[in-house]
Amino acid sequence: MSRSSAVAARAFPLILGGALAAVAFGARGGTELTRTSITEVALILVGAAVLAVTFLWSRSGRPHGRTTVLLFALLALLTSLSVLWSISPELTYIEVGRTLAYLTVFTAAVAGARLFPRAAPEVLWALLIGAMIPVGYALASRVWPGALAENEVSNRLGQPFDYWNAVGSVAAMAVPILLWLGSRKGGSSTARTLAYPLMGACLVAIALTQSRGAAAAAVIGAVAWFVLVPLRLRSLPVLVFPAIAAVGVSAWALSKDAFTQALQPLPAKEAVAGDFATLVLLMLAVLMLVGAAVEAGSARRVPSARMRRRIGIAAVAVACIVPLAGFTSVAFSERGIGDRISELTSETKVSPQQGGGRVFAASSSRGKYWREAWRVFKARPLEGVGAGAFAVGRLRFRNDTSVTRHAHGWFAQILADFGLVGLALTSLLLLTWSVAALSATGLLPRRLLRGASEERTPLRRDWDAHRIALVAVLLVPLVFGVQSLLDWTWFIPAPAVMALIAAGYLAGRGPLGSEADEDAASAAVFRRRPSWGRIAAGVAAVATAALIAWAVWQPEASDRATNEALALADKKKFDAAVERTQDAEDINPLTPDPLLVRASIDTQANRIRAAEHSLQQAVISFPGDPQTWYRLAAFQLGTLDAPEEAAKTIRGALYLDPHSGPASQLFLNARARLREKTGEANPAVPG
Repeated sequence: MSRSSAVAARAFPLILGGALAAVAFGARGGTELTRTSITEVALILVGAAVLAVTFLWSRSGRPHGRTTVLLFALLALLTSLSVLWSISPELTYIEVGRTLAYLTVFTAAVAGARLFPRAAPEVLWALLIGAMIPVGYALASRVWPGALAENEVSNRLGQPFDYWNAVGSVAAMAVPILLWLGSRKGGSSTARTLAYPLMGACLVAIALTQSRGAAAAAVIGAVAWFVLVPLRLRSLPVLVFPAIAAVGVSAWALSKDAFTQALQPLPAKEAVAGDFATLVLLMLAVLMLVGAAVEAGSARRVPSARMRRRIGIAAVAVACIVPLAGFTSVAFSERGIGDRISELTSETKVSPQQGGGRVFAASSSRGKYWREAWRVFKARPLEGVGAGAFAVGRLRFRNDTSVTRHAHGWFAQILADFGLVGLALTSLLLLTWSVAALSATGLLPRRLLRGASEERTPLRRDWDAHRIALVAVLLVPLVFGVQSLLDWTWFIPAPAVMALIAAGYLAGRGPLGSEADEDAASAAVFRRRPSWGRIAAGVAAVATAALIAWAVWQPEASDRATNEALALADKKKFDAAVERTQDAEDINPLTPDPLLVRASIDTQANRIRAAEHSLQQAVISFPGDPQTWYRLAAFQLGTLDAPEEAAKTIRGALYLDPHSGPASQLFLNARARLREKTGEANPAVPG
């Protein structure tokens, strides 16, 4: 490898890892439109740059991963088309932007694998950096709560995402990477030693998020590592010693109200911050020493092959028996497995206990959201209610006033948003990617790879350093996928982008053993002058990305124009304010906000008929949104003093959201006002 290539190999993980950290702190929880839009535009443009480089200088040959990219593009197309039938086009448009950004990241990762098919270690380093920065920040937020988490009301570790399951997700994805880092035979001994304290930090973070989905995903990722990779003896201390240390620190933390009780005042958190910092630093120092001792011991004495085999078999057996033992203990407990499952799928929202016992609790609010998603699906089984529209669709079927934007599970969300069409497409995408990923790691049975490609290139399946790194890359999206079955972390850019980079890299590099030699290929590829056709393809990729980025930015641009209209109205510049609402509507005609704000401005300007027209237009254009019905009914009652019309209109909101407290109260107010106007004891309200 040339000197320039070596420098690039060292710089790449730092650059990509820093970019992932920027995504984490830029988009945070993915719920703020401005932050999310800026992040998505940046991802699209950076991804387009990678695609352009690939078009210009990639090697000729079969483009691996094209089927997976095509299916992902079809999913993005389905997401876009669902605007046509969505009950909440505004939310669907936002999901279109998110899906297009994810598609660009995935495609760029596929392209990057085509350029550098042997860069799996560098990809792992980048993902590790991208995971450890937010994990470190999350732990630091409890050391300096006043500076880093002043407004955090939850007792669970949530910074920088404002969502604990996202912190648990990135920490869980780091677990297989750290097993690779600490057990690999090559590389720096310092790096292998560093895996011990980093593993301890991740395990403490998972425990303090109290995220059962993240804990389950981390366990499955670790079990898969021990089952698949023949470095079990080297991997055991990387997991066992940090786990012992993390249990001690976590047990202490979960005995304090600051880590177990919500709504704790800042002084209560600061009272234990110093002790927590001391314990964490002590844990990191001890694990660093333990790692150094293990490294020194392994260098002096190498166990026999028989001993390594026996220990490896024992490790696999323990890894498989522990989950089975947990399931068995629950099944034969006093309450039994049936009661536990009934808690999980309960119709009512059941909040589990706080503290360390939460990890072993079966009660959850997920069962409630899954049932609501199922009912939304049954209302529209073929096409669903539109991407991201579950938040509105569930209102008809909820049995309380709880609020959520997501179904807390990939399967439930897909059924509600896209119906059977979306489920079939995403299942085909998952199947196609699985075949490509297993082929890239050499885990796909040979009989499934027989064909012309195998005849041209013998597929080696030795457990060398390259293949072990590829398996570690595979476990990153596996861990993310497991947690996505229980949480909605795929709506949060940072963990989703980490998983997409790993998944795209595996899909794009091709079957194990079919890649060309990196030194011979990549050293010459960038010195070659690209053809005009390649230049045209690169320019087209950048131009297409710029157009997509512009489209993704439109909801944010419309929102800004709407806010400017409100600012103008505060200054009594009503005509200019109305013009800005018209601009906002032209920018994004899929949101009712410009119409609702225009009605408010016209009301302030005493243009009552114009305001009524805007509200009526909002109901006509967005009949599936209960807020448009509510705003029109409130206007009819409060401004027009037309209680009979208000009582009729509010029925639309109550049909869409029967448990809406404001809508129910407005209906009662309308009946009371109608009674006052007519003087009747029990007026009949037409409906």
